[in-house]
Amino acid sequence: MDKSIFRAYDIRGVYPSELNEADAYRIAHGIFEYLGAPKVVALGHDARLAAPAIHGAMAQAFIELGAKVLNLGLVSSDVRTFVTGRGVCDAAVIVTASHNPKEWIGMKVSRSGGREVGGGGEIQEIQAIVETNYLDKKYVARTYNFEGLNILPDWIEHVLSQVDKKKIKPFKIVVDAGNGVAGPIVRELAQSLSLRVEEMYFEPDGNFPNHLPSPIEPENVADLQKRVTETGADLGMAFDGDADRIFLIDEKGGIVTGSETTAMLLDAILTQDPTRVVLYNAVCGWNVQDVVQKHGATAYRTKVGHGFIKKDMEKYDAYFAGEHSGHYFFRNSFNADSGLVAAVMILELLSTKGQTLTELLHEHRKYYSIPETNFKVRSVEEVLMKLEAEFRDAEIDKLDGLTIRTQDWWCSIRPSSNEPLLRLNLEARTRLDLDNMQKRLTDLICQFEPCEAAT
Repeated sequence: MDKSIFRAYDIRGVYPSELNEADAYRIAHGIFEYLGAPKVVALGHDARLAAPAIHGAMAQAFIELGAKVLNLGLVSSDVRTFVTGRGVCDAAVIVTASHNPKEWIGMKVSRSGGREVGGGGEIQEIQAIVETNYLDKKYVARTYNFEGLNILPDWIEHVLSQVDKKKIKPFKIVVDAGNGVAGPIVRELAQSLSLRVEEMYFEPDGNFPNHLPSPIEPENVADLQKRVTETGADLGMAFDGDADRIFLIDEKGGIVTGSETTAMLLDAILTQDPTRVVLYNAVCGWNVQDVVQKHGATAYRTKVGHGFIKKDMEKYDAYFAGEHSGHYFFRNSFNADSGLVAAVMILELLSTKGQTLTELLHEHRKYYSIPETNFKVRSVEEVLMKLEAEFRDAEIDKLDGLTIRTQDWWCSIRPSSNEPLLRLNLEARTRLDLDNMQKRLTDLICQFEPCEAAT
């Protein structure tokens, strides 16, 4: 088994060379032991081609260990937290690799109360159990019948309970599901609202024939931008592969960054109650901090990643957390990140404000930023060390990778938790500063070590 699959807050690798059915079978044993022999385990999966096979191997292991296994079928990652939070089961696993390319597969785990397994060293504890106790555990494929559970109606009811659905106007929306799991879920949601939904790539297809289900990259929302302007829609929404992330397109076809959406949601949430504790990750922009200061709110900056943020949601009893990457976390959803909950909150906000999305975002669009840019480098540690030395006169922190701040610009350079990449985010007060610093940082990263930009 490839040790690199055990990551900070989930398990993820390339199928079948790094993670296959035999590995999943052994990992299920490790999860079962780590969680103290849960009696009821719910299992779901995303649309990836390998997902049903990995799902079946894990189901086999849990059944052989004596657990009752509930088959959730094709579901989003937030449902995994929902079923454990609601007490439907003692543990839940979704087989998914989220936004990664189609060759990848993995799993995310929740325990009773909707608590995340990951972000606090739990994945490494599971790894230790697997490596110590199950090195010779043999997988022989068997077929078991296990109970199906259609949780979608309950999930939709929960999502709509977070808003006053009667206030939501009959918007015309273009939704790009990216051939992931979001299509059937959004279709079900739309039946409960007076929405006119233009569907794009709604059919789950693990080949991802249209584009990768990773809407943070501009090339993956280009079709959506075009469709929004062609159809005169009020806005566009793009979900990632397991539908826990959402990105917006405004009515003019413009990309709405994760920081802009975070600032917009934060403003609404803190307007309702400025005493609410909120979180934002280390890559969110100045506009998010502006909103916190506007309301005099208590806010904490966190590391990037759903496992870390869910731990901090619990630690600080936070009401909401936002990430630049399109993850939005809600206390009322057991601290889960949910693209669907964020979607209905945005629709309610647009309805009550009576404004277009660009009008609503106007005050949050003061600064200039680049799309998150990825670099393939040989040594992440060496690049970070040399960049720190290069900008030693600036303000520097190491909460998550390396953050460099000046009065005119700031940047974050950090290693990915899910892929062998170095990620660069950059924001500036002027377009000129942004362009100059983007060139300088790119040149420096590739000067320190031969690399390949992979935006």
